[in-house]
Amino acid sequence: MKILITLLFLALAIPGFCQLPAPANPDEVTAAIAKLREGLVGSFKKGDIDGLLTHLDADVVVTWQNGEVCRGPEAVRAFYARMMTGEKRVVREIKSEPEVLGRQVHGDWAVSWGNLHDHFVLTDGSDLPFNSVFTATIAKRGDRWLVTAFHTSIGAFDNPVLSLATRKTALWLGLGGGAAGLLFGLILARAFARKKKSP
Repeated sequence: MKILITLLFLALAIPGFCQLPAPANPDEVTAAIAKLREGLVGSFKKGDIDGLLTHLDADVVVTWQNGEVCRGPEAVRAFYARMMTGEKRVVREIKSEPEVLGRQVHGDWAVSWGNLHDHFVLTDGSDLPFNSVFTATIAKRGDRWLVTAFHTSIGAFDNPVLSLATRKTALWLGLGGGAAGLLFGLILARAFARKKKSP
């Protein structure tokens, strides 16, 4: 009798364990992700860092073009302030037109990737068209979708920062070479002048 009751209990319980949550409506997911993207891009273009941070997960990890990693929204805020608004800021202006080239959705999380089409103007006047590529991982948290990880980078061997450094190095080498040549010429001229004066 006990075995029969146990089998009956298992027969009733198994369907409950086997029930999977209903799959999310693809249209609703697409709309929610589009809303997240609009919020991020809109906040960034307005320079609204507070608004932008509301779209980040509490444990977000962001890797920037310079290889620096921020963990959490407040670290992102500090990075933004240091680079964009602080007394010793590096960047004067950024223009960006993010383009999503692909996306994979897996239930309550997704991965998007694409190009930021970003353009930086530094405080020293340097004009740098980065065209950074990015990968963003987003996840559903309650009734909202938030960014959990964001990675952006530029080409290691062909990028505007490297080109700028090369141009500056060439300029300084050219100026240094010119100055050295001028000094050497003056020394030779004085030496010849002294030689002519001597009997």
